[in-house]
Amino acid sequence: MSQNSIPIPIPIPQLGAAMALVQLLTEYPHLPHASWSVALDTGSLHGHIHTASFESLTGFAAVLGGSIRPGQDFPVAGRMMRPHRLHSMWRDVRVEVVAVLPAPVQTAVAA
Repeated sequence: MSQNSIPIPIPIPQLGAAMALVQLLTEYPHLPHASWSVALDTGSLHGHIHTASFESLTGFAAVLGGSIRPGQDFPVAGRMMRPHRLHSMWRDVRVEVVAVLPAPVQTAVAA
């Protein structure tokens, strides 16, 4: 390579998501604590609220907008749990925030 050649930047899809996450947490430090990852293929952000409550998830929805949808129930230690996923966009980056909560107990209704 000659001294006059200009290096061609290699696209890093995770960079935009990482920068968007820093901006989100800087602008809204009151948001509930979450673990974050960036998808290697799409550059989307994935957050998981470990001390989950529905109020924690709605706190993210108030800032990010989007919609919260329930997922499929699954058993954990003899208890049924239900994931709730917020899907949104932040600074042109797709964002998913997940909170796993106890599923409502189904009760039989007498006819």
